[in-house]
Amino acid sequence: MFFNRFYGKKTAVFIIFLMVLMVFTSCSARKRTRTNVNVTRTSKVQDEKTHTMTGVIVNVDRELGQVTVRELESDVDTILDYNAVSEIIDKYGVQITGDELKNGQIMAVTYNTENSKVVSMNIPKEVWEYQEVDKFSFDGEEKSLSLAGRKYQYTDWTYFSSLDGKIQMMELDDSDIITARGIGTKVYSVTRTQGHGYIRLVNYSYFTGGTVNVGNKVILPVTENMLIVAGEGSYRVTLSKGSTKAVKNAVVKDGAETKLDFSEYKTEVKNAGSVTFNIEPYGADLYINGSAVDYSSPVALNYGEYNIKVEMTGYTTYTGVLDVERAGDTVYINLIEENASVGSQAAAPKPSAKAGSSKKDDGSGNNDKDDDNVTTKKIDSNHTITVSAPDGAEVYLDNVYKGLAPCTFTKVIGSQTITLSKPGYQTKSYSVDVLDDNKNVKLGFSELAEDSG
Repeated sequence: MFFNRFYGKKTAVFIIFLMVLMVFTSCSARKRTRTNVNVTRTSKVQDEKTHTMTGVIVNVDRELGQVTVRELESDVDTILDYNAVSEIIDKYGVQITGDELKNGQIMAVTYNTENSKVVSMNIPKEVWEYQEVDKFSFDGEEKSLSLAGRKYQYTDWTYFSSLDGKIQMMELDDSDIITARGIGTKVYSVTRTQGHGYIRLVNYSYFTGGTVNVGNKVILPVTENMLIVAGEGSYRVTLSKGSTKAVKNAVVKDGAETKLDFSEYKTEVKNAGSVTFNIEPYGADLYINGSAVDYSSPVALNYGEYNIKVEMTGYTTYTGVLDVERAGDTVYINLIEENASVGSQAAAPKPSAKAGSSKKDDGSGNNDKDDDNVTTKKIDSNHTITVSAPDGAEVYLDNVYKGLAPCTFTKVIGSQTITLSKPGYQTKSYSVDVLDDNKNVKLGFSELAEDSG
């Protein structure tokens, strides 16, 4: 009996010990399970897949909270989502929202490759930026952009845009204002922050042969069918001929035409005559007040003085002043290899067309008065420029009317502005680089957009 009691107590102690051990083991197991869960979550955060690239912002969709980034030296666009968690730093080191991003900015971007969400964005230190530049030029042959006294190279992947979206490089005009960004010697984005429009002169025939001033920047000879490219803004437009002046104010808006009607200046044209030009060698180009003139028939000119230039490849260019005093005159100009001579036919004893009589012309083709109103460019008389499209559009070369497309005219070397206009459609201008390559130039442009206004 003692034996049974002893072993009964011993059995009870053993059972209690087993129960305690089971409870302890169960708690330890639960504790280890929780620890394993925490380790798994931490590992998932560390393994989050991200990618970092540097690119140009080409679109910001503020409604959807998305930004489109084009990686440098490529045309690959990546659309990413941004939100309040995205860390976006501007060039001043200040955190901004995605809605404050702008087209053309160069950013280093880190994003989650699994959900395309922006983790962080910032402007690399090596990025340079020129804001609100109003003096710049492109060289198509060198593929360079000149600004602030320096040259930068653009590439096939350089992003050109306006505030409304992507544009072509040739849609930029030297009257525009731009912001350029790049790294090192390369320019990766050019944004047009202020564009250009057009001033169309109507009912101004009295002033043909005179000059037109648009503000203090544009000075041009007055020709037929004038359409002048001008930057956005307000201008005082002055037509001048002799002692007569006409002044009007114009407000130019981006991509729009502004018409200025000078019908109230219909002064009767008096003292007008026709001048016959006899120029050797045949085919030389004649410019009067900077405008090319067809002299195959007599040229109608009012009495007064005109700056003339005659040039042809292989001959010395002649420049001088033509003084028209009465109708029915003939002017003879002979270009030779060393100099140019101007004279009147012996059979015409009292010629009224004279060159250089009041400007101290020494016969060498040089004039002692500088004429800043006339801009001259190299002419290739042996070759032509043809604008084939859009069909029926008015074609202007540097504000001078050339005809309706398709049309062909004498080749002018260098940077030019081609302007296209058609009733019911939006006027458009393009900058083109014409090379001195002894070849004809053929240009075709996209159809004009309909004018919704």
